Amino acid sequence: MLMVTSAALAFGLLAQSEAELAGRKALDAGRFEEAEKQFAAAVAADPKDYTALFHLALARTFLNKDAEAMALFEKVLTLRPGLREAHLNLGLLLHRHRQFAAAVRHLEEAARQQPRDERAQYHLAESLRELDRCAEAEPVYRQLLTLDSSLVAAQLGLARCLLRLDRWEEATLWFAQAGQQLELAQAYEERRQWEKAIPLYEAALAQAPDFAVATRLAGAYLETGQRDKAQALIRRALAARPDDFDLRLTLGRLLRDERKFADAAEEFARAAQLQPESAAAWSELAGMLISLNNDTQALAALDRVRALGAETPGHLFFRAVVLDRNRQVKAALAAYQAFLAASRGQYPEEEFKARQRARILEREAAKR
Repeated sequence: MLMVTSAALAFGLLAQSEAELAGRKALDAGRFEEAEKQFAAAVAADPKDYTALFHLALARTFLNKDAEAMALFEKVLTLRPGLREAHLNLGLLLHRHRQFAAAVRHLEEAARQQPRDERAQYHLAESLRELDRCAEAEPVYRQLLTLDSSLVAAQLGLARCLLRLDRWEEATLWFAQAGQQLELAQAYEERRQWEKAIPLYEAALAQAPDFAVATRLAGAYLETGQRDKAQALIRRALAARPDDFDLRLTLGRLLRDERKFADAAEEFARAAQLQPESAAAWSELAGMLISLNNDTQALAALDRVRALGAETPGHLFFRAVVLDRNRQVKAALAAYQAFLAASRGQYPEEEFKARQRARILEREAAKR
């Protein structure tokens, strides 16, 4: 929250009008609309009254009129260059609106004038980090931590900067100090350093059940070929969230790869029920039903893929195979021909089979 500064105490140079006094009382009482009205009247009476301008900016800040407030703080600084409170509050607003380059200039001045102001130091360090100026941010974070070594936000910001500076061993210590080892795990995951990410996820999950951590750990297990562990974790997660589409789809694919087609089909069917517009779920279900020789339902699933506008040459080939083995000669021939027209060399092995079957079906169709 931005500071409400006493004009008489902080500035002490201008006599205050009745409107200003009333505005300060309203501001201190949290009646921000009334305060805005009073300070606006004071500014109208004397446009160069920078204390009234400053407090009008504060009132508008509390009313979420940030753009107007920033313009007023800029005007205050033209009337009273170097006023620390104006630099600080303007810097904080600029930081809030992610205008980090502009924020740095004002926060640097506020921190220079009052090196022990933790808020100025912290937002300066954060702005520098957001600008990827971590070499400059690091000493600011460290200065802040000399003021208060227990500031978790500063510990975390320093850890993030050290990662960007590729000083991973130091960063690890600060993430641990901040109690944010999960973020470190995610950083290792981004670098595909699974041997470091997995133990951190496992430790976090052992401390407290967390769905997001469980899914990340399951993904890490899959990336490292630990499929049994991944499947067990996914099943536990599904016990807590049975309607999670992504987990259903992932479990189905694991079962598919283990050639447990009936179990996989069940998972894909549930996924398709959860998200009827998912072409991926219907496509996976169709593949399993074909493998189980459940042709009627397989064709229905392929029809859903077509209806969703997601049909590929592969789907056309599967449709042709199903129709062919059910002796639907003309329909199978049409499907093979559609596949060959769409494939255009993408699936040479399937195209060879399709041409062979198409020739045979053409002869059979001619006899009928």
